[in-house]
Amino acid sequence: MKRCLAAACLLASAVLHADARTPKAIVLVVVDQLRADLIDRYQQQWSKGLHRLVTDGAWFREAYYPYFNTVTCPGHASIATGAVPSQHGMVLNNWWDRDLRKLVTCTEDSHATIVSYGKPLTSMGESAARMQLTTLADEIRAQLSPSPHVIAFSLKPRSAIALGGHRPDAVAWFDDAGAWATSTAFSPGPVASVAEYIKAHPVEKDFGRTWDRALPLNRYLYESPAIGLQRTKGEMTQTFPHILKSPSGLPDQVFYDQWQSSPFADEYLASMALHVAEKIGYTTGGPHFVGIGFSTLDKVAHDYGPFSHEAQDILIRLDRTLGDLFAGLDRLVGPGAYTVALTADHGVAPTPERAIQQGIDAGRISVQELIARAEESMTKTLGAGTHVSQLAHDYLYLEPGVYEGLQANPTAMRTLVADLKTVPGVLRVITRDELAANHFDGDSAGRQSALSFFQGRSGDIMILFKPYWIESLNTTTHGSGYQYDTHVPVMFMGAGIAKGEYLMRVSPTDVAPTLAFLAGVTLPLTSGRVLSEAIAPIVPHQ
Repeated sequence: MKRCLAAACLLASAVLHADARTPKAIVLVVVDQLRADLIDRYQQQWSKGLHRLVTDGAWFREAYYPYFNTVTCPGHASIATGAVPSQHGMVLNNWWDRDLRKLVTCTEDSHATIVSYGKPLTSMGESAARMQLTTLADEIRAQLSPSPHVIAFSLKPRSAIALGGHRPDAVAWFDDAGAWATSTAFSPGPVASVAEYIKAHPVEKDFGRTWDRALPLNRYLYESPAIGLQRTKGEMTQTFPHILKSPSGLPDQVFYDQWQSSPFADEYLASMALHVAEKIGYTTGGPHFVGIGFSTLDKVAHDYGPFSHEAQDILIRLDRTLGDLFAGLDRLVGPGAYTVALTADHGVAPTPERAIQQGIDAGRISVQELIARAEESMTKTLGAGTHVSQLAHDYLYLEPGVYEGLQANPTAMRTLVADLKTVPGVLRVITRDELAANHFDGDSAGRQSALSFFQGRSGDIMILFKPYWIESLNTTTHGSGYQYDTHVPVMFMGAGIAKGEYLMRVSPTDVAPTLAFLAGVTLPLTSGRVLSEAIAPIVPHQ
């Protein structure tokens, strides 16, 4: 009898000390390339999931990335860890590995093998090995007992892996060759629930499907076709309707590129996440973790620009997809029993051609001219030979010994900096010594650049472009420290959240600490904080 009473007391104690705000599931949604102002601009077109976040959630309208290199891998890693690239080490999507003497992606891993859910793949294995910190998902699994489940999905491996962390139950992405994939770093073979969904829902079913506007033409803003269109990946047409097909008449590389740039890919990710969550047991226990990186807006806006009808339609349909996702979670774990966080990994610049039409100083920077100018400059001061190893994004990587030669010859360093600044579109040049020292008090761009710097991975020279100047061959891109790239939404909804509009300045690095607080776990090293303003107070039991 005493043993039973003791057990009952322990159970009562656990109930009394449990935080009533703790959700049964945490759902982290990252919409790739969602600029914050697009919500203001397009929300009148929404009525489902995005609308629900705006009206029923906590909306932080002044959220900015604090670092400069705003691209996908650093963004997802910063959201997942609560830290910045100078801490977690994911400095770019691709950087020059000085030891291997080649460009490497942020998640490629030669010690892992690709695992295909379909056709054989030749891609390298992927993992989170290069990420220097654990993620929110890692800490939820490590600190709670029984260990909650973790799943993460995206079209891109760098997005799915950052969200899922080092040891998820299931993580999958879509290989460009046309098959869903994971890696032996996470699973020795296909995960049964993922394989079951993919087998029942082959992507090839969408071959020949038409993507057209979801709303009447007069509901869309701006011109169509968009100004400044460059060649699109997958040879999509310049205006609606877009038919997913290929000249071969078969589902091939052209079709798979088109499919990833269609709203059907977002729908697939949300549906697959719900299926897997149900199959592996999200109905009991928790707080379980779901991470979804919706990549299609990024692919579409790169091709058509953020003001295109295509980008607007992706968000209209994502609104509906998120509505279905939330309805599914309501059924699976219960209304109000889960917490959703939505943010973006970066924003996007307007197309240079459109900016020029508006009278703005804008343009496209020639990568070849940058490299040629650097070589000419160092040949003058250091002598003949090859001096540049690689230009990756805004980082210039120099051949072994060249940077040391510049350090020993301050005149040569000053000459290189001055010569690079003569290239049209270049604003500023910063050396790796300056980035490492981080003496940028009162210098916001310098401070942002230092927060992007990780010794050994970042370049020897960092080249900052002028606002509205890009180095991409796409219609537009992102990756700067300007507010069109750094300003993104941060939104929460559900268990433990006090709805409202919040205007204090925050960061996407605050997302993981806030969710960690609700889950009752501790993150090891963050630059973000708990957004206590949006934490609902506990209501004592009467």
